[in-house]
Amino acid sequence: MKDLIDATHEDFEACLHDVFTVKTEDGAGPELELIEVKPLGKIGPDAKTRQPFSLLFRGPLEPAFPQQLFQLENSTFGEILLFLVPVGPDEEGMLYDATFN
Repeated sequence: MKDLIDATHEDFEACLHDVFTVKTEDGAGPELELIEVKPLGKIGPDAKTRQPFSLLFRGPLEPAFPQQLFQLENSTFGEILLFLVPVGPDEEGMLYDATFN
């Protein structure tokens, strides 16, 4: 499983509109599309930490997931563990946010 401790928004921009499959106890579950990668705030050029950013995923309306850690699989990242927070539905599905500080 890939360690995301040093991941940046640029890493995820390469996966914009890619599918991330939710891994369940039964195997592969619903698919989430990465629909937005958004840098948050500004960080100076001499900072020793990454710039905070958020990811927005869209999945099916059902089943809607509670906020929790999810194991996801993607062709670029392989298996990753993300804490996803549901932010509500839009006209195409349920939206989930993952924020990196």
